[in-house]
Amino acid sequence: MDKIIKELSGHSGCKIFLKENETGLYVEKTGNIERNFKQMKFLYDAYYPVPEIYSVGENVLIMEYIHGLDMKNYLIHNNSHQLFNFLSTLFDNFSDNLEMKDYTETYYNKLKWLDDCDEMPFTKEELIGRLPKILPKSTYHGDLTLENIMYTDPGFHLIDPVTIEYDSYVFDIAKLRQDLECKWFLRNTNIKLEVKLQNLQNKLRKQYEKFFDDNLLILMLLRVYLHTKQGDDNHKFIMKEINRLWK
Repeated sequence: MDKIIKELSGHSGCKIFLKENETGLYVEKTGNIERNFKQMKFLYDAYYPVPEIYSVGENVLIMEYIHGLDMKNYLIHNNSHQLFNFLSTLFDNFSDNLEMKDYTETYYNKLKWLDDCDEMPFTKEELIGRLPKILPKSTYHGDLTLENIMYTDPGFHLIDPVTIEYDSYVFDIAKLRQDLECKWFLRNTNIKLEVKLQNLQNKLRKQYEKFFDDNLLILMLLRVYLHTKQGDDNHKFIMKEINRLWK
């Protein structure tokens, strides 16, 4: 019988367990796994460094366990150069074979809930009015946070990709800024990585300046906002950052 080693953290409402059987360790994810499965298979088939899928069933995804350092621990012990090179190469690869897409309808569909939200410093129309509309549709990760990158010698791996309507690496860049600038992934720690994170952001900005749009970053923070509870620390964190960015 397969043995549960521990429950892994996740933010999608799914249950994630590290398990072991006679062949070794693996990860089992249960719940709404269809979007994870589709995007992970796409990236794996395109030779991106994502976990191998062992099997998929109704609401159950069995996949390779990537044993390595998360980016908090990696950046504590290493400089940011190798991580920057990985991200730069990743975005260069994602940006091959582009087609342009108008995301106006996507914004309206995804932000309908703002009509009933009186907490934001903007209305739905005000935010959409500032968001860039015509962007390159491309290969993408879908939830590219530092928490979804692992380091195993000799390189980096992407975990937990997701099929999403924001189907462009431009949104991946904005999502990454959630950690690089807002430091979401450090919110529950006393770890200080400001210099390394700023260095990463500065280098990426030089290459992708036109996509370093604070309104896109607000859009990514709103994805997290929907999973917070009114008045809790995560909610306060997100609202503080949204108010800071909206000028």
